[in-house]
Amino acid sequence: MKPAKELLLLRSKIKFNNKFFGDILIIFALIPWVSFGLNNLDTQPWTFISAIIFFLVIKRKIFPKYSKKIMVLVILGLIYATSITSSVDISIIRGFINYLSLPILYVAFYNYFIRYGVPIKLFVIINFLWIFFGFIELFFPEIMSLFSKMRTSPARGVTSLSPEATFFGVYLFFSSLLFFELKNLVDNKKIIILLLINFLAVVFLAKSSMVVFFYIIVLFSFLFFKFFYILVDLKIFKKNIKNYIAWPIMILTILILFKDELLGTRLYSLSVLLFEKSVMEIVIMDASVNSRVESVYFSLVGFYKNYFLPGGFDTFIEMRRQIFDTSETKYFFNRYESNKIMSWVGSILYELGIFGFIVTVLFFKAIHTNSRGAIFYITPLFFILFGAIPVAFPLVPMIIALKVYNNDYNPKKTYK
Repeated sequence: MKPAKELLLLRSKIKFNNKFFGDILIIFALIPWVSFGLNNLDTQPWTFISAIIFFLVIKRKIFPKYSKKIMVLVILGLIYATSITSSVDISIIRGFINYLSLPILYVAFYNYFIRYGVPIKLFVIINFLWIFFGFIELFFPEIMSLFSKMRTSPARGVTSLSPEATFFGVYLFFSSLLFFELKNLVDNKKIIILLLINFLAVVFLAKSSMVVFFYIIVLFSFLFFKFFYILVDLKIFKKNIKNYIAWPIMILTILILFKDELLGTRLYSLSVLLFEKSVMEIVIMDASVNSRVESVYFSLVGFYKNYFLPGGFDTFIEMRRQIFDTSETKYFFNRYESNKIMSWVGSILYELGIFGFIVTVLFFKAIHTNSRGAIFYITPLFFILFGAIPVAFPLVPMIIALKVYNNDYNPKKTYK
């Protein structure tokens, strides 16, 4: 861990005349689906473009852990994946932008944090902007079509600044991870309030069952982590026992009082099913859950069947079709064929093969520390990234860059 004095000395040697381009990068990264009415794409290219510009204009570039290796591996994976892709079309362009954005954004965000500190106010303002537009959509849903391509229904919640309610929930969840990583810079009570507001917005606005499942994963990891600390040091448990009890009770009370607001929603119906059916039965019964689990399953099977070599950008359909034809699976029934893999980890493993596997390992190795609780932070994040999160979602490399920055410099509460 590098001392804060070293960071201040480093900043004194860096010119700060490119902050405007860095701020634009951060803003676009926090609104990754906003098209401004210019196209019909889901994830927008503005973050990637602004990262390239910021990277080019800054001098004395600083490369975080493993970033150069990650860049080389991504390029090698893209070359191999392109060589086995049968046709040159938009899928190759999308693949290059998606995967090159991983190392480029990682380096760009890290350089921003090194130069200008963490833009906490910007994080908070845009987070509440998302929630504000979520409320606006409840009354004036037609307005939101001006910002992004909307795909939703009343049972699936509002979309805010994204095309789907699930993506709205995904943003709020990863924004919460950002806030959690700011615990060294912001008062803990304020962090807890922000986390609670985001959770309630996920439940009552986005109504995303997938993101609620993310929270469950984090909750179980947190409880296991705290149980581990109890075994190590009982004083820590006694000191924080009020928080362990008070916050879960508060959240449960709010959910019980306002449960009628969720009646008729998909989140409510899946919650009821959890008490009546097994997890596998729910996977079989629910089409949306089935398609998401299917994406993970077939991407991992394809990764293995390709002997860990890249599968390219247009072979997923054929690989999936072959597996369906040669096996009588009773678990997957979705016959909608697409080369789009609804999984961050699944996409990287299948399309980039062994190169993507090493990239994923290096990213998690970069955020790992020697502290006792490091594994409890990394494990839930790893499992969550198996979910339907786009590879180009910029908050993933942003969180990694912020975590590495905090590990490197352990900044005090002196930055903005």
